[in-house]
Amino acid sequence: MKHIALICMIFMSFTSLTHAQRPKAKTNYWDIMTDVSIKAKFNPVTENFDNTPTFGKKVLKLDGKKIFLKGFIIPADLTKGRMTLSKFSYSSCYFCGAAGPESVIEIVAKNPIIYRMDKPISLEGTLRLNRSTEDREYDPFRLLYILEDATYYSPEK
Repeated sequence: MKHIALICMIFMSFTSLTHAQRPKAKTNYWDIMTDVSIKAKFNPVTENFDNTPTFGKKVLKLDGKKIFLKGFIIPADLTKGRMTLSKFSYSSCYFCGAAGPESVIEIVAKNPIIYRMDKPISLEGTLRLNRSTEDREYDPFRLLYILEDATYYSPEK
């Protein structure tokens, strides 16, 4: 009986050690980026209503942090090399009216990124929220999210 109890204890400690060594689930930053609401505010300069974001606590914690995202490249301005990463493929992305503004992020790449529009790509970089702070203003001509210093992401790093 003592031998069975000893074998059980060894087995249980082995399984708990192997469970602790498993890699943790990857953070899905796209889900966190849904923590935003858009409100129309009157702009006296343009005499129009501008849509301004109100970011939730989860997203605010990520501002200035390094993140990684998997999605599809949507070319925004080929003459200036501007690109957007979309959570969804081109046929169902934000610009086609099938998703919300939280499902796209503007890419500011360190080096040119080679891509195919129909193939997903993983990128990492520093997340910047397009919002008014002490040192910058909200820019209505940019997306809600900006991925600065973007490079290819490989989970094997």
